[in-house]
Amino acid sequence: MAIPVNLVFEDELSEYVLTQLLSRFGSKFYSCVSYNGHGFGYIKSKINGFNEACKAIPFIVLTDLDNTPCPPELIEHWFERPLHPNMIFRIAVREVEAWLLADIEGYAKFLGISEANFPNNPEQEIDPKRTLIALTRRSRKRNIKEDIIPINGNAAIGPNYNGRLMEFVFEFWDIDRAMGRSESLRRAFMKLHSFQMTILD
Repeated sequence: MAIPVNLVFEDELSEYVLTQLLSRFGSKFYSCVSYNGHGFGYIKSKINGFNEACKAIPFIVLTDLDNTPCPPELIEHWFERPLHPNMIFRIAVREVEAWLLADIEGYAKFLGISEANFPNNPEQEIDPKRTLIALTRRSRKRNIKEDIIPINGNAAIGPNYNGRLMEFVFEFWDIDRAMGRSESLRRAFMKLHSFQMTILD
């Protein structure tokens, strides 16, 4: 019997990544309600309510580590109570873009550039988004560059950043390859693999 879950994520790219990750488990999960936080602030402000709501339905929450030193410290700062057994709280180190960069072969093919340009340990990148954009600048595929690279100094991302990376996530991204270079992705996968809904009185 499929497990009903509510999904919580920081942005559209995180939603695509989470959707593709869940697709690996066939009919094990089905999503009911999705919450796009448009950044971590909303998630942080609501996380204790989501944790409480896990009594009724499991929640899968994906957020970025960003500048917090380590995942346990983020959890300690965000949660007022221990995580409910139905709370699947996963942290991308340091950003979800690192999970994409971890598939070196896939993103190199997507851009049409050499794999030698990529960092071997994307989770050690201080700013994975900046690294991803810098790699994209090397591509000769004009449409990809125009979508992903910021067009002016005031923008952090290109005009169709999420849309273009959605194409990568659903058509090129290989989760198995990426798990080999991203421990936080591997842990997220294994948590979903072993998860069983807990019913408490």
